[in-house]
Amino acid sequence: MMRPATMIRNACLRNFSQSLRVGSAFLKSGDFCRYTSQAAASLQQDCEPSAYSDDESADHMDWDNLGFGLTPADYMYTMKCSNDYFEKGRLSRYGKIELSPSSGVLNYGQGLFEGMKAYRKEDGQLVLFRPDQNAIRLQTGAERMCMPSPSIDQFIDAVKQTALANKRWVPPPGKGSLYIRPLLVGSGPILGLAPAPEYTFLVFASPVGNYFKEGLAPLNLYVEDEFHRATPGGAGGVKAISNYAPVSEYFSLMLFAKKLNDHNTTLPAISLI
Repeated sequence: MMRPATMIRNACLRNFSQSLRVGSAFLKSGDFCRYTSQAAASLQQDCEPSAYSDDESADHMDWDNLGFGLTPADYMYTMKCSNDYFEKGRLSRYGKIELSPSSGVLNYGQGLFEGMKAYRKEDGQLVLFRPDQNAIRLQTGAERMCMPSPSIDQFIDAVKQTALANKRWVPPPGKGSLYIRPLLVGSGPILGLAPAPEYTFLVFASPVGNYFKEGLAPLNLYVEDEFHRATPGGAGGVKAISNYAPVSEYFSLMLFAKKLNDHNTTLPAISLI
């Protein structure tokens, strides 16, 4: 008799293969063209004005010195899923969430994230850049991680609602963007090694400047050839949350080295190329 773990693994592989075929077919569909007929999707054009958005702008922000750090915007979007059914999502004030100590994401790293930005144009219009592609990538990752995922329409609607609710946090043209972070996590309690019984799709936002303060200027790079984020046969091809923690120490070390370099201080133990 086939072992349960093997059955789960085979089911995940079948689902992953099917998702690739569905994704390829979707690229040719009319729905796909609806979102990519233009490089950026207008928020005001496709969504009703948000009742959650404050009218005043974030005048206290120093947009000229906006770095890539967390400045939580006012609202976040949450949608729950059980038995492969996603209930209607809702906006709420940004804040802490309740999570079981035995949740799948805390015990087995069953989680994915996305990253995208909303921009303000010179005429004040807010736009997103190809949000459907982030939705497709989340679906592909969810299949690999044995998770249900929101439909493309559900994903885009959640992102647009979050952006519009936080529109006062979108920087002026050329000053930065509103970074939008969708998360899909196994929030249900589970003890044995198996997919979680419940999932949470969450979207929050933060205004950000350029990831690197130099903008498009050349960067110093550090090449790590001993520790690897992805391995053959692993989950390095999807944006799983477990892919990034193993290399966060080295990334922090590089930021430290860069600060020293900015202050003309040498750090012989670090190789910058």
